[in-house]
Amino acid sequence: MQKIEFIKMHGLGNDFVIIDKRSSNIKITENLIKKLSNRRTGAGCDQLITINQNNNINADIAIEIFNPSGDRAEACGNGTRCVAKLLFDENQKIDSLKILSDAGILIAKQNDANISINMGKISSDWKTIPLSEEIDTLNIPIKVDGFSEGVAVNVGNPHVVFFGNSIENIDLENLGPKIENHKFFPNKTNVEFIEVINSEKIKMKVWERGAGITLACGSGACAAVYAGWKKNLIKNNVEVQLEKGSLHINIINNEAIMTGPAEISYNGYVKI
Repeated sequence: MQKIEFIKMHGLGNDFVIIDKRSSNIKITENLIKKLSNRRTGAGCDQLITINQNNNINADIAIEIFNPSGDRAEACGNGTRCVAKLLFDENQKIDSLKILSDAGILIAKQNDANISINMGKISSDWKTIPLSEEIDTLNIPIKVDGFSEGVAVNVGNPHVVFFGNSIENIDLENLGPKIENHKFFPNKTNVEFIEVINSEKIKMKVWERGAGITLACGSGACAAVYAGWKKNLIKNNVEVQLEKGSLHINIINNEAIMTGPAEISYNGYVKI
């Protein structure tokens, strides 16, 4: 029986189980992911993240991200910020990190009590997102009552964003999986519903690919602001209100910089 230590963290309720593999070669199996991710029988999380030994000379650290279903996720903004907090706490002499993920190298910075992540270039190219066919990515023809057609973008992972007058009564449980698995998205997609409060503030609800309804989604917030900016609905520097607080997203040269809190919930271990 092996004892595996982990750290439970969250960014505005978007929660993660983080396993540090730098000092021990822990095998991450589908069974372990499902065990730890389960909210009734495990620690419970939206994603499991590992901190790995890094062999890339251009990065300080490497991470891997797994959905509760066991499949890999390319990017996770809030999860990357949580890892960055651990590393900043570990070495208080540094204030910048290069973190290698499946989405590429993400740059993290410490901003007082908050952590910022540059999520890199956002793409609205249909092949990059990817879509199954060439469609106007600013007007994805998926009909949702009370909302615009979708805006599809890639923030290291695929997203589709819908804008409406109110997100209060959106039926995410029903709509989320249908849109996630829509034929337009060969790799499935994350789904965001947005209510514009003013040009510098929006509200968001999110269905995460492979995870379901989550309280927050960093890459989703970046996708939402980029999509709203492209549609001339909002400015490029926006507060995104979520159920447990706000993320601040700034789009500069088509790159998304996300700033928000990251907190440790507890340390734990599991025996397998």
